[in-house]
Amino acid sequence: MPYRFTIVNFTKHNSLYKHGLRPLLYSEADAKKHKIGWRRTGNEIKYYKNNAGQDGHQYFSLTWTFQFPHDRDTCYFAHCYPYTYSNLQEYLVAISKDPVKSKFCKIHILCHSLAGNSVYVLTITNPPKSGKGTNRKAVILTTRVHPGETNSSWIVKGFLDYILGNSGKAQLLRDSFVFKVVPMLNPDGVIVGNHRCSLRGQDLNRKYRSTVKKFYPSIWYTRNMIKR
Repeated sequence: MPYRFTIVNFTKHNSLYKHGLRPLLYSEADAKKHKIGWRRTGNEIKYYKNNAGQDGHQYFSLTWTFQFPHDRDTCYFAHCYPYTYSNLQEYLVAISKDPVKSKFCKIHILCHSLAGNSVYVLTITNPPKSGKGTNRKAVILTTRVHPGETNSSWIVKGFLDYILGNSGKAQLLRDSFVFKVVPMLNPDGVIVGNHRCSLRGQDLNRKYRSTVKKFYPSIWYTRNMIKR
């Protein structure tokens, strides 16, 4: 028997769910029995304006139907494929142990978050050739300032896979630039499951002008890195 799920407090007028996007499902039974991970699912998907608006705000609903594949199963829904702090750490360990990539990708701790989690920064550039200087321009990338935007982690992973590769274009980019990558600006928010905010309930994307290092360490250190 299919069940209908409806989320009623969206605020955006438009949505990719109106253009073919489907929710993600993870079934513990499927993962155990068939080694199937996250997958797109759902039928009768609609995104529409509802009557739940208040205080001058208009809200929108997302609704879909779904039939559970197994009895007594535990299932999870998601908007984007998850990417956790543990996923990031495993990825960075693999880079550090790679005898080739570790020569031109150095991983350091930029700072520690309010909860004491490491905020990593990657420096990617080819070692200078003998007799030549290192006057290279810097390219800075940061992601996951908003914990719920897991797609940004997958995008930066794709970038890192490319820039750390052995293609001619990747090598030329490493010869020409110094890449500074902060792959997870808000690890605390990622770990506790926040969608937009830090542990202090603040949107770190609005704190780049703050001078309070104590409350927003990742932003403070990233800004100083950019200034250098």
